[in-house]
Amino acid sequence: MSDVFFKAAENIGPDETQIDQITDLFPLVSPVREGDIVAVKIHPGEYGNTTHMHPVLVKTVVDLVKESGGIPFVTDTTVLYKGRRFNAADLACTAAWNGFSHAGMGAPFICADGLLGDDSVNIRIDGEKVSDITVASAIAKADCMIMLSHCKGHPASGFGGAVKNLGMGCLDKAGKTLVHKPGMPEIDPEKCTGCEKCISECPWGALHIMEGKAVVDSEMCKGELSCAGSCRYGAILPPEGYTYEMQARLGEAALGPIELLEGRIGYINWIFNLTPGCDCFNFSAPAFARDVGILASKDPVAIDMASIELINSRMSHDHAGQIAGLWGVDPMIHLEYAARAGAGSLQYSLR
Repeated sequence: MSDVFFKAAENIGPDETQIDQITDLFPLVSPVREGDIVAVKIHPGEYGNTTHMHPVLVKTVVDLVKESGGIPFVTDTTVLYKGRRFNAADLACTAAWNGFSHAGMGAPFICADGLLGDDSVNIRIDGEKVSDITVASAIAKADCMIMLSHCKGHPASGFGGAVKNLGMGCLDKAGKTLVHKPGMPEIDPEKCTGCEKCISECPWGALHIMEGKAVVDSEMCKGELSCAGSCRYGAILPPEGYTYEMQARLGEAALGPIELLEGRIGYINWIFNLTPGCDCFNFSAPAFARDVGILASKDPVAIDMASIELINSRMSHDHAGQIAGLWGVDPMIHLEYAARAGAGSLQYSLR
């Protein structure tokens, strides 16, 4: 059983701000030693997203790392889909546009997986689904890490928190592809009009038109499925069982950064702006539940388990259902696989 420390949103006021809450929680989970190079892992949000974690809170963590004798850098990784975070140059610009600049945070922003998203360290994890995974090199080579996760819904994993930040957010493009590979789509020829919208959406050239219909190139496809969301006719279909298989890989992949950093990771979950979709979306939909608060732990599975149960309790109280109902996807799949892989415990003590 792992300790999870909690600061409630209801307690926030002039004498207990979010900055104060993080300052109180930090020493309970910090792995930072004098002279450590410390990765502060964030999600800066896609350009146009407005509900990601606030830069002032990241600055708070950067300052606390410095006070502990560490040398912090703020980091994230490139993505598989088209957008303004596909390469390191665009990612750094997007981070700055969203407020995550050196001037604002007091630490540099470094793209962890290099210019094109292929700079990584391979680690064997011997999971049921995944034997090896590739972790972004700047994270893999840091002395320790503070992981800051904005909790929210997610169409493929049901919930995004610390485990998803590890098992997707800390990987390079090859690692993300391995996790997403079960998502290679199918085309419904009855619905496909050959409009070519999906072709322009895919940055990998995995779709082309043959005899007036879209066709998927299995060698090029990464399984990320932004093409499905782009099709206005519903002609691009995720394979049956995709969310289960993707989540299983996601949970196991979370072990990669943990093994490489020898468990020296502190986790902070920020449960505000509970949007249905990920911060990868280039917009922010209205929250599906009221703010919950801030959690901290040394165990990513336990902190996510506590986060989900607190969110579900809030939703149940407000007669709004459960987080698994947002997309019809149960996030317990990736948490259970992460726990089985050895990433953490489903049992926790809330303090």
